[in-house]
Amino acid sequence: MSTPSSRGPGPYVSDGTPGRPGQAPLPGQLGYPGQAGVGPAPEPVPAAHGYGYGYPPAPPPPAKTSTVAIVALCLFWVPLVGLVLAVIGMVKTARGKARGRGLAITALVLSILVTAAAGVAIGSKTSALDPGCTHGKRAVLEQGKQIEADSNKGDKAAVNTDFQTLLNQLAKAATEADRDDVRAAVQAVHDDYAAILSGNGDSAKLTTDLQQMDHLCTIGK
Repeated sequence: MSTPSSRGPGPYVSDGTPGRPGQAPLPGQLGYPGQAGVGPAPEPVPAAHGYGYGYPPAPPPPAKTSTVAIVALCLFWVPLVGLVLAVIGMVKTARGKARGRGLAITALVLSILVTAAAGVAIGSKTSALDPGCTHGKRAVLEQGKQIEADSNKGDKAAVNTDFQTLLNQLAKAATEADRDDVRAAVQAVHDDYAAILSGNGDSAKLTTDLQQMDHLCTIGK
């Protein structure tokens, strides 16, 4: 006759599975859901930030520095041009659309100062805007380069032609001048060049008269 098993009757054993029917599992043992002493199955941990693998969203790319703001700061010393670029830079960098807000503000302030200074300089020296100045000075600069180029080539006929063209342009500029001092300065330079062309010129007097014309016809002098 066989001896009854020491594990007790029934299909339940004491090796980590439930014992007799209705018996609570021992501490640390697992049972069936709903059985006395057995809690509900653990719920899955939700993924962080609503993403499958729990990674946070990638940060947005940093805003680029506004090129207009940089150019405006580089050209703030050009009246009006720097001011216009600075205003555009302010618009481009508004509400964080682009970096460089500080550059645009700096360019705007400096451009306003430069433009105001230029306005004061022009207003205090109206002779620089006289037609006699603008046309006479342009004639001296342009024809002077042409005379030098033809002289370096050794073309005396071309040099004489260049001088004659210069004299004609200076005479016209003198008649177009609105101010008496500008008219006198341009006429003096015309007479100096005419004397040089005839062979009786005085280079020292020409230099003095050119300096006087430059003083009247250049802003800031």
